[in-house]
Amino acid sequence: MKFSEMLQREIVRLNLDADQTFKAYLGESRKMHRFCLKPVSQWAGKDVEEYIWKVLHAGNYSRSSRKTYLCAMAFVFKHVLKADMGKLNLPPLPAYRKPLKIIPSQDELREIFRRVPFQERMALMLIYGGGPRVSETVELRVQDVDAAARSLRINEGKNGKYRLTVIPECLLEPLRQYLAWRKNLFEKDVAQGAGLVELPHQLGKKYKNAAREFRWQFLFPSAVRRGQYRWHMTDSHLSKELKLAVDTAGIIKRITPHTLRHAFATHALRAGNDIKTVQELLGHEDLNTTAIYLHADAARGFSPMDVALPGRAASVFVEPLETRRLEFKTE
Repeated sequence: MKFSEMLQREIVRLNLDADQTFKAYLGESRKMHRFCLKPVSQWAGKDVEEYIWKVLHAGNYSRSSRKTYLCAMAFVFKHVLKADMGKLNLPPLPAYRKPLKIIPSQDELREIFRRVPFQERMALMLIYGGGPRVSETVELRVQDVDAAARSLRINEGKNGKYRLTVIPECLLEPLRQYLAWRKNLFEKDVAQGAGLVELPHQLGKKYKNAAREFRWQFLFPSAVRRGQYRWHMTDSHLSKELKLAVDTAGIIKRITPHTLRHAFATHALRAGNDIKTVQELLGHEDLNTTAIYLHADAARGFSPMDVALPGRAASVFVEPLETRRLEFKTE
């Protein structure tokens, strides 16, 4: 059996996030193979140690990259090679520094959404409106939409979990129109002898005709058919369309599809949702992860430039621009 097949089998057996984990661990394993030029069966802990020191010496090796590599190697040795890496002589990982979240305002989001094509706009608005992850959104099926209950069903999200999240009431009518467009595309595919969709796990064997039923179709389909099958939109396509809209709107903030999930969390808390509810909607295991989004869109407190200090009259720090002439020196 090939190494990649063995790695994928062990990841699935341990019920990990199969696609993302497999891609990450296989990528790190290929880096290791290019470095030590040995068959995988001959890898030793010393090879892992030498690789880490090499990339650290070269610089530009982030804490997260190093952690991903070590996790991948620990998994490969323990579950694929059934070998012990031993004790590695490595410097400690740098302390984790929590980055600040980028939270676009609702005005900025309106400017962005109006510049995105219809299909991609619906996907992005569902991310902002309910907080699903990008991968969870593009893999939604038509039957995952429950308009009557204003709910989205997230099947096998991160760590294989299932949950419900909300559909904004203002999106119900646009979503109804979108579903009509989606059904029309499906009927055209069927009329051309296509209309098939890949089913999860072994459902195709259990339900023989399900692959050509509308309820199982991907909610956000790819623009291209592969034979009789139509897959879902990719994460990268959604990211490209969003970046184009952000640039066109003249917004300086770096906004990705995942940023919309951050915006959902912060704005949902500011709108009055309790933190436990937002945790469940986001699918966070730890409440502390959700608490990061409290006040994530603005600094707390106020500046002394905006108030008069006790016993002092208010000072004017900034004069109106029309009373001053702005001059720039040129050389």
